[in-house]
Amino acid sequence: MKKITSLEYNTLLWFLTRATFIEITAEILISTAHQDSWISILIAIIIGIIPFSLYSYLKNKYPDKNIIQINKEKLGKFGTFLNLILIAATFIFAICSYWIIVHFIDSQYLYRTSTTIIIIILILPVIYTITKNFHVFSKVSLIMFYISLIFIIIILSGLIGNVNVDNIKPILNNNPNNILYGSFCFIGFNIIPLFLLNIIPKNNIKNYSPKKSFIFYLISGLSLLNVMFLTISIFGIHLSELYNYPSFHLLKRVSVLDIIDRVESILSLEWFLALFVQIMMSLFFIKEALKEIFQIKEKTNNIIMIIVCLIITILTSIIFTTKGTEIAYFKHQLIYILYIAFFIIPLITFFKSLKKT
Repeated sequence: MKKITSLEYNTLLWFLTRATFIEITAEILISTAHQDSWISILIAIIIGIIPFSLYSYLKNKYPDKNIIQINKEKLGKFGTFLNLILIAATFIFAICSYWIIVHFIDSQYLYRTSTTIIIIILILPVIYTITKNFHVFSKVSLIMFYISLIFIIIILSGLIGNVNVDNIKPILNNNPNNILYGSFCFIGFNIIPLFLLNIIPKNNIKNYSPKKSFIFYLISGLSLLNVMFLTISIFGIHLSELYNYPSFHLLKRVSVLDIIDRVESILSLEWFLALFVQIMMSLFFIKEALKEIFQIKEKTNNIIMIIVCLIITILTSIIFTTKGTEIAYFKHQLIYILYIAFFIIPLITFFKSLKKT
């Protein structure tokens, strides 16, 4: 893996934090914590420092190794077993992420188009990207980051005048357990996936700085808090609960210089880019893990990853055929898979690293 810059690395962190928010996390938060959803996010950002610090520790402790290599070295055969669990969990995560972006496009934009066509079209750039070197993808991510910043500035300037603070009142009117559960979901879907970045060794990042990464972590988390605050303060909690993807529908109120309206299709590209990064990071994680565990050559590994992408397209078309089952699966199955694979396993690695060799 060729070296990438610190800024490129941090843009990946930015996108991974934001990826599933508008499609999954926001809906779960609003349905559980209601108008206190923003408090759930604030608590999650604070608690999320624990997994973030865990990932940073492992990266700094073993600067020349990725998480797969660390597990093999420190845990032996058990480490290989854990690595296989990581691959399986990441594969499931990639399928769910791909399903999310396909379903969002299908329901909000191309509802008259066959889902199969959407699935096939979207997988083509994924296959092309996964067969390239990682540093190519990281540079594309940096460009997408600048585009996203422009979109965010346009969104804020178009919505700030519609804020009604009374809509978030009364504060702390919900069951504390619901607020904490909202935090649990936010950490699971928007912070725990940062573990995927541990497939990149520290020495492969030019001028890597944990402090800069932490600043990106805080800014990306607070930006999502801002999205939730704007959604509830503008729509109110009752209207927010009625909408599917309320944060997306909020974009319909954005106008450019009070001249150009209906720009939500363009502005929502920022969320598509984040999901694309999440899908690609999942696949690059699998690619590097397979290469390390089975000592596969680059050309052979690319062929395997193309097959993996084709399997994802097939599974995406057959899962969640009954409407509404996906949220239940994300809340009750996927989130625990992510906690076990992306937090418990690196925690085991952490405790093993504390022992003297």
